[in-house]
Amino acid sequence: MATSNSSSASEEVYRARRIPAIALILPLLLSVAAPIAMVAPVSAQEAESGLAPEDIWSDDYVNQIFPWADESDDKLQFRSYHDYFSLKERMQFLADRNPYFLEFHEGLLGGVNARGDEMASTEYEGWYYNHASPWMKITANVGGGEYNDYNGDNGNYVDRPDIMLVGNHHAREWMSFEVPMYFLEQLTYYYGMAGVDNDGDGLIDEDGWDGIDNDGDCLSLNASAQDSNGDGIACGPGDLGVDEDFSEQFITDMVNTREIYLIPMLNTDGVRYDMEEYCGPTAWENCYRSGWRKNLRDNTVTGVTPIPDIDEEVDPSCDGVDLNRNYQYEWGAPLGATGPLFPGACYSSGPNNDVYNGPVNYEDNDGDGLINEDHVDGSDDDADGQIDEDWLGGNSEPETKFIQDLTEMNDDDGDGASEFKATLTWHSFSELVLWPWGHCSNCDNPDQDYLEYHGYVMGDMTAYAPMQSSDLYPTTGDFCDWHYGVHNSYCYTMEVGIAFHEYPEDIAHIAVRNVGVPWYMIEIADDPRYRAIVGIENTTGTQWVDPPSEVIVPSRGDIPIGMCLDSTFPFTSDINRTHLMWRLVEPTRQQDDFGPTEWVSVSWSKSPFMEEEESCILLDGSNGSRIVAHVPLPDTSVGKIQYKAKLGTTNGAFPFTYPAAETANYYELSIPYRAPFGSGIMALLMFAFIATMVWGGLGFTLRAMFDEEGGVIGLPDDQSHLIEEEDV
Repeated sequence: MATSNSSSASEEVYRARRIPAIALILPLLLSVAAPIAMVAPVSAQEAESGLAPEDIWSDDYVNQIFPWADESDDKLQFRSYHDYFSLKERMQFLADRNPYFLEFHEGLLGGVNARGDEMASTEYEGWYYNHASPWMKITANVGGGEYNDYNGDNGNYVDRPDIMLVGNHHAREWMSFEVPMYFLEQLTYYYGMAGVDNDGDGLIDEDGWDGIDNDGDCLSLNASAQDSNGDGIACGPGDLGVDEDFSEQFITDMVNTREIYLIPMLNTDGVRYDMEEYCGPTAWENCYRSGWRKNLRDNTVTGVTPIPDIDEEVDPSCDGVDLNRNYQYEWGAPLGATGPLFPGACYSSGPNNDVYNGPVNYEDNDGDGLINEDHVDGSDDDADGQIDEDWLGGNSEPETKFIQDLTEMNDDDGDGASEFKATLTWHSFSELVLWPWGHCSNCDNPDQDYLEYHGYVMGDMTAYAPMQSSDLYPTTGDFCDWHYGVHNSYCYTMEVGIAFHEYPEDIAHIAVRNVGVPWYMIEIADDPRYRAIVGIENTTGTQWVDPPSEVIVPSRGDIPIGMCLDSTFPFTSDINRTHLMWRLVEPTRQQDDFGPTEWVSVSWSKSPFMEEEESCILLDGSNGSRIVAHVPLPDTSVGKIQYKAKLGTTNGAFPFTYPAAETANYYELSIPYRAPFGSGIMALLMFAFIATMVWGGLGFTLRAMFDEEGGVIGLPDDQSHLIEEEDV
């Protein structure tokens, strides 16, 4: 035993001495081994620094799996093309499931139009397949408002600006109906939501539509992952991490304050022919940058009237009209345009046949015995006191008549003018943003600076080249020239993508890249000219609403929240347009876990802004004027106030929102309990009463417990002897 104990002791001493020795040697070993071990990782880091997409975002976002459909549904995931039938059926389904803000239509009901012509609903159907263009009316409470018995739509409100969004004038341009369908899916899914983390990075609303990686997540990727759409621009529009976390509240606000007319597929006849006959359903394989362009008007001439045309098949060498050369404004005028040399002539197999602009109008439209003496150009060409009343041609096709009458019969306030102040049309391809004029070269329009401003903004959003339409090439009978020239509507053409028939795997990222544009157009639809003015002068960009850190919560009474405005900003005092929106939310454990989306059901209240004589400093350092709203919150309320300011102008522009939608949906201010607890005397009396009751009760209890002559507290008198016997 002694030997064993001695041996154990020696081992303990040895171990005790060995540990310091190892501790001394270990740093030396590490200093030698560490560089060797780090060689491979360091080399790897030098070759590829930064994060992988999976390190930042959810798998669904990385793989562009959209939340409105199962990932196996290729059409709704925008990995295969809609055809006419699937597009129409999807629109009908969405309208059926969302009747509060979507209403589906085909063509128009007809009647006597704004030009005095009696029109039947069948006159808006395609020549060959007899399909009318499907369209969607989008606005909050679409079943309310006024009913338009010509167009057939409900939801017409005098105080809501209108905008028309049109896809697919040209049949082969398939992305021109996929982008508006993606827009429709996004709008429908996110309407009524707020605070959604779209990319799964734990943040909300941190990167809205502007073509910039505002939150820097794309820029944090390794270089090979920064150009996910393969367009050669690292972290540009359409790449993962750019414009990916937009404001759902903004979407809801736009639907609530606008009337949106969405026509994804105007040229239904042409699309069917291109997809079923001319190029086929896999057109990207054989018609990547070619295909059928026009509608299917029968242009074949027998030469003898009234001998009928016995050839009822489509003649691709002659049939069809280019719908985007068929609008009446400056229709047919050569001026370097791409239309036929002789307006109304169809050249079989000729070089201009693809852009045939339609037949000449030989009617005496005004009954003065003359024809074609006053074509549509905004001038009184025949000096008879009427303008554009006897046109040379144009608007001859079912599709362009549909656009004409939907535009001119949309008159909510009864002033005789169309309600569309802004219009947008999608085409492909060339990655361009275009605006009027298209019919003349080196010519400005009356709103040149303002049209350019919005065009350049949308160019930045998409990394597309912005230019006046005629700078690309002159065209007559163009949709945007007609809408702007006749109806004073700010009109833009988006030339989407790099081919007519894009590969299916490119549909999704091209749609994502372009979806911010219709939202921008919807926002400026209230007053595009004024929006451009304040944008150029940066008036609205220097204004600000008090952040929570600047709000002083008084000990009692209403809570004042102010704004600093540019003194030239013409805000209206109408509370329906200019107000502070606020709501009190009282968090619970469950709602804290789920986050901002839980507050969507909490209603907003409005407080009017009042002018003050106090000045303030705008964000650019100049002096501004202060307005203040008061939140009438009871002193006993505890929780958080969520608030945002909305401004309208005296000329009708609305809303300008603060904080800006790309920054945050709203500010959040914590509210403590502010109600007084009573006077000091009453507090002392209450304390004395409570102390008397507590200490008096305790004294009585102790006295009873130690009273030897009394019974045991808690037991009946006749049971006390049991305790006494037990003690004995």
